[in-house]
Amino acid sequence: MITSDEGRIASPAGIGLKPLKRQDLVRGVVERLRSQILGREFDPDGILPPEGRLGETLGVSRTVVREAMRILGAQGLVEVSQGKRPRVRPADPQTVVETFGTYLQRGDHSLLDLIEVRLPLETEIVSLVAQRATPEQLQVLEQSVDDMAAACGLTARVEADARFHDLLAESTGNPLFPLLLTTVAGAMRRSRKETISRTGTDRALQGHRAILAAIRRGDADAARKAMFAHLRMAEEDLRDAQQ
Repeated sequence: MITSDEGRIASPAGIGLKPLKRQDLVRGVVERLRSQILGREFDPDGILPPEGRLGETLGVSRTVVREAMRILGAQGLVEVSQGKRPRVRPADPQTVVETFGTYLQRGDHSLLDLIEVRLPLETEIVSLVAQRATPEQLQVLEQSVDDMAAACGLTARVEADARFHDLLAESTGNPLFPLLLTTVAGAMRRSRKETISRTGTDRALQGHRAILAAIRRGDADAARKAMFAHLRMAEEDLRDAQQ
């Protein structure tokens, strides 16, 4: 049995079991509670049992439970407030966006790696938009193309370019597509700054107009091909920038 304060295992004579380290106890509690939170096993109000009761149930000390709660709080799974019982934190996509965005800024990858990710993702997006877009969504997409054509300055042009792709994701009607694009938004803006600062917006606008024309016709295959050509163009511009 694990003793809550010292983290030792009482073993039969002759069996040399090593004491569990504190970090092992904390890790075990984190994994157990994380699994229960994701499995929605706690009360609907999300309030967790008191630290003492959790410690008794899990066979660990209050200190171990408290440290596990701190880690779960950093992971965005629980809310911990002074003088209050911890509670399950509602799902927040922004936590995912910020975490992945930080990785993209620090990880070992290139903007060309991003293009490889965008190709299957955004070609599927426009295929769905060609089948699902409403007249109102088509009008907003058309306006975003006009806004990009009228934009002055690099920042405004980059934002107008991003807006078109964001609107496409929203127009699928699937909430996961906008979330996926948001997680790579920072890297996509760096990519756009690189290409637009070198080649301007004409090439990008040509691609946007071809994509929108295919969507207006309801031609999913043509929309896929137009997006594929558009992203390959961006890939060419990035490769030229690296030479």
